Amino acid sequence: MSGRSRELMTRRRLGGAALVLAGLVVAGIILWPVIRSDDSAPARAKPALRLVSVPDLGLAFAHPRDWKRSVKGRVIRLRSPDGAAVMTFASPVPGRRPEEVKAVLLRALRARLRSAKVVRDGPGQVGRRMADSFELSGKRTRALALVDSTPYRTYAFTLLTPARPSRKRQAQAAQILATVQLTKPVASKR
Repeated sequence: MSGRSRELMTRRRLGGAALVLAGLVVAGIILWPVIRSDDSAPARAKPALRLVSVPDLGLAFAHPRDWKRSVKGRVIRLRSPDGAAVMTFASPVPGRRPEEVKAVLLRALRARLRSAKVVRDGPGQVGRRMADSFELSGKRTRALALVDSTPYRTYAFTLLTPARPSRKRQAQAAQILATVQLTKPVASKR
């Protein structure tokens, strides 16, 4: 091999090595924030959602962490951070009795929202299930009600908002309702 061909081979090797090194540097620059953020993240980052499971009622759902939750008997109440939206999840009766629960719920909401009128009555959706639904609209308040049942329990879901709720609250309420799962209740071991 002549001196000139050795020099060309050395340049090619160095050029190839420089190219590989440059690729590693670029990959390091791109991946460093990802690797660093994984290592520097808190060991227990709080999820954006809170999971709620009530085995006694055969009910589970998720809600945004900043919504406040209270429980009274078989009624779970959620309140948005600004108080503009209030959702209730209830299972007032065992067995399939959706017509009765819907009628009682309609009477109760009409009594609470005196001037409200039914603006929609038809099918709705809770989780992946079809449910009976109606909506009332008053001067200041709007109410959405959904009633569903399994062979084990009947459930009533309500959403109270201002007459013109924000898109954010509507989207959050829709997301909460989309997470609902109804299963066979499991008796508690008390």
